[in-house]
Amino acid sequence: MSLLRIFLLATVASIPAAVSLRAAPDAAKLRDQLGLATADKDDLARIELLRRILDADPGDKKSRRLLTELWLKIQDYDMAESTLQAWPAAPAALTALTRAQILRYRDEDVPGAIHVLQDYLKKSPKDTAAYEALVLCLLTTDDRRALLAALDGYIALQRDLPTLFRRANVKLLLGDYRGAVADAKAAQAIDPDSSVVKDNIPQYERVEESLKALPPLDKALAADPKDFLRLLDRTWWLRYGGMLDRALADANAAAALEPDSLMAKIAVARASCMLGKVKAPDIHRDTLIDAEKPHALETSQAIAACDLALIANPKDVSQLAARAAALIDAGQYLLARRDAESALALDPKAAEAGIAGMEAAVLMGDDAGGATLLRQVEAMKPEKAPLARALAEISQVYLEKPNLALAVELAGKSLALRETEQAWRVKAAALQRLGKTKDANAAFSRADALKKAAKKKP
Repeated sequence: MSLLRIFLLATVASIPAAVSLRAAPDAAKLRDQLGLATADKDDLARIELLRRILDADPGDKKSRRLLTELWLKIQDYDMAESTLQAWPAAPAALTALTRAQILRYRDEDVPGAIHVLQDYLKKSPKDTAAYEALVLCLLTTDDRRALLAALDGYIALQRDLPTLFRRANVKLLLGDYRGAVADAKAAQAIDPDSSVVKDNIPQYERVEESLKALPPLDKALAADPKDFLRLLDRTWWLRYGGMLDRALADANAAAALEPDSLMAKIAVARASCMLGKVKAPDIHRDTLIDAEKPHALETSQAIAACDLALIANPKDVSQLAARAAALIDAGQYLLARRDAESALALDPKAAEAGIAGMEAAVLMGDDAGGATLLRQVEAMKPEKAPLARALAEISQVYLEKPNLALAVELAGKSLALRETEQAWRVKAAALQRLGKTKDANAAFSRADALKKAAKKKP
């Protein structure tokens, strides 16, 4: 701060606040000091200077407005209220916004604040600041219809990316999916390269994709509401598109049709968790389900098909192993390991179950269990392709841990069974990080060659 600024601001303390028997302070000098305090972002000094300016010039409306706004900024709501009460002719907009903030923050009366703003907007429907304040109040409530109306009013006056996406989200929650997509596209058209667009648009692209996939399922389920597999397919698409209330309803309907279906239970848990109706750790503790893990439609279909086969024959080892493999794809490692163990209990030589159990154990962090199952599986002499795939996946896990030596070893085991680009890349990355540059480059070259050869295949 310059010496001149220090001098001018220091004189504030020497200027008397009272004017009853003294000459009024020089308002021009006070305004100069106010400019310096504003430049220094010293709100407390600005407030003191404004009070003295108003002592000298009580008719200064601009200073009175700024003083009210500064009291609100520093959250001294009593002083904001007192300043406003001393100004009967205050502008209606300032009065409404000040009263609303006092009600919301000091009095914790959000409905009262909403009422003040809505009444004001009936008389002044072109005040964007009031609409913005109303939106912020309504966001703390469950009144989505009122929130949508407030957003409509704001957007009619000013279209910006965050507000369009906010309205899109409200429309999504209210079931206006096409309206939600339209708002998202309108936001995208304003600035396609904006980080706000890039962060938000994928959600609405999923909604649009779901809207295209749902009509055939709706038609089929209208004809047969007890079609379990289609019900789960629709559940997946609804959840994928963010239509969570409907997704949960379908998931519950599927669970009612087939109470022993793991896929139905996972669907219920996932939709409930996404809706915030239950915490993921609670579901995990009670059912072994990881409700936070997304999964592909094909994975859902694979688990559901295995469910129906196992409901018909709970001791079908091949179906238990297949479901374990599908559950791994869904990120449900505890359930996968349980299925694998059940299959191995029925048939200790079930190699596919052993492979799934080994993979699940490693993904759960049970390295010792995974190593034990690997030895057992190798002794079973399984088909090369599934074991090679599993070893490549596990080597990737150890690369990320990182346990580089084990990643190299397991990738090597995988490659001894079957060459794959994935295993070569894991081995190359691990060797590179171990400082074995020459070997790493050779492994990368082999991975590139396999990738090139795969592209040439019809």
